[in-house]
Amino acid sequence: MPKIRKPSNLTNFPLVAALLFAATQAQAQFTGTESILPEIAVRGQGWAQLRDLAEVKEFALAFIETTVMISVLAYHPVSIATRKIKSDFEAPKSLFIYALIGMVVGFLIMHHGYLIGFVLFGIGGLLRFRTDDGAADTMRLILATLIGLCVGLDLPVIALITTIGIWLVLFVFGARSSFAIEVRFDDKTPISDSMLQLRDLLNAGGYRVASMSKTKFKPVVHYVVKAGRANSRSGLEKRMGELTASSDANISDWHIEA
Repeated sequence: MPKIRKPSNLTNFPLVAALLFAATQAQAQFTGTESILPEIAVRGQGWAQLRDLAEVKEFALAFIETTVMISVLAYHPVSIATRKIKSDFEAPKSLFIYALIGMVVGFLIMHHGYLIGFVLFGIGGLLRFRTDDGAADTMRLILATLIGLCVGLDLPVIALITTIGIWLVLFVFGARSSFAIEVRFDDKTPISDSMLQLRDLLNAGGYRVASMSKTKFKPVVHYVVKAGRANSRSGLEKRMGELTASSDANISDWHIEA
């Protein structure tokens, strides 16, 4: 029976050399990172940042620039002309808020260390488990996280400007709430007459019908209704109940989408 020769240690030399080289490079990178990290200024100056007028002015200017540029996209004539469903009418508010979120994140990274980017990346992973309720909840969570992060980084001035700016955006775009209503009409009156009649009745009650779309081959019409600050969802439900009880609107059933 022939003897099996054991492999010489020299045959493992390339593998050992590769492992030693990788370990050496990793140690060098770690040592380099260790020397860089302490030099990164992440902490702010508290309210004393008000004396740093250059940074405060730069942040306020970036806030204004972002708002102006996004308004060009949010109110593009094509976007306005093709609005049909509720989300189309609420898109400008979402565009403004997400753009401002991106601006604040970029500003923090550029002025107070790129490590903040990794922090935000980790926080974003946590937010994934709490953002199943819609875009509005997602925006509020991200905004609250950003404001808290600014305070934690000892940057209360940036947190304050962000809070005031977002409050103004929500106040302006929250002046008129949007509601989506699905209405089923009876067959006694032509659907075209009924849908126009309901539009006039809602307009007369203080609600503005922004869009109407009829379902194919069914007496069902989808409305997007704008309501002022004084008119809430409960007020719209009450108004629809009154119109259903009367015989003027020819409504057989209706539903306000969430």
